[in-house]
Formats: sequence, C-alpha cells, structure tokens
Amino acid sequence: MEIFLEAVLFVLLLLVFFQDMKHRTIHVALPFTIAIIGVIFFFKKSYPMLILWYNFLFLLLTCIGLYLYLSLKERKLVNPFKSIGKGDFLFFLAVIPYFSTSNYILYFITGMFFSIIAFLVIKTITKTNLVPLAGLLAFYMIVLKCIVYVTDLDFLEAELI
Repeated sequence: MEIFLEAVLFVLLLLVFFQDMKHRTIHVALPFTIAIIGVIFFFKKSYPMLILWYNFLFLLLTCIGLYLYLSLKERKLVNPFKSIGKGDFLFFLAVIPYFSTSNYILYFITGMFFSIIAFLVIKTITKTNLVPLAGLLAFYMIVLKCIVYVTDLDFLEAELI
C-alpha cells in the first residue's frame, strides 16, 4: 500500500509540475489529494499532531507577513492572492504533513531559492512574468523524494537543521 501511495504521490507531483508550467494554474484536486496522502503517511507513522500545527502556524505567519509587507508597500490593504496564486498557497498547505517543522521551514526557504533560480532559467525561454511556484516546488519535492529513496532519509524524523 505504501509503495502504491508513493507512486500516486509521484504522479500527482508531476501533474502539478507540468500543469503549472503549461497553464500557470493547477487543478484544486491535486493539492487536496497530495495532502490526503501526506496525512495518511503522517498518521501511519504515529507522528505527533503538534508538528502539523507548528507547520501550519509557520505558513500562517508567513502569509500574514506577506500581507503586511504588500499592504505597507502599496499603502493600502491588498489581496495577497494577487501576488501569490491560490494553487501555490494550497500546495504549501498540502505538503505540511511531509516534513517536521524545522524541515518544513527549510523546504520553504530552499524551495523559494530553487524557484527563483529555476524561474530565471525559464524566463530566458518563455516571455512571462508569472512564476509557476507550485509546479517548481512540486518538482523540488520530487528531487527531495528521490534523495529519500537513495539515502533512506525521513524528512520527519531527521532534523536537517
């Protein structure tokens, strides 16, 4: 069952990547399905529920910081979803169960750096200003999952920072 769910997760992450690269949007069912699989893995390994809450709190604080920054920059209250897509936010929510809190923060930060570098490469090929953030982060997660398979490193159990 675990191998089947890992295979489905891999396919879902690929779908997010290709869909976001092509259309700059993802279907809402993709992050929800990724989250469901993550929750199944999370509870199957009996991890403490507090990890999910801490990861969610980090994401919430980051979104509040983004909202405040954009509002101060524009000198009026702004909708942060004009700067970050709803699919990107849903993807960040969906991957919460896959990481311990410190590793989720690490994934968030390194994923942003990865996305910036990848977008700079993409921008030389296509003429768009829309960043396929969810797709790039999905691809980054595929890379991380491949590292897990090669090294047997569990991102919930291993504290990387």
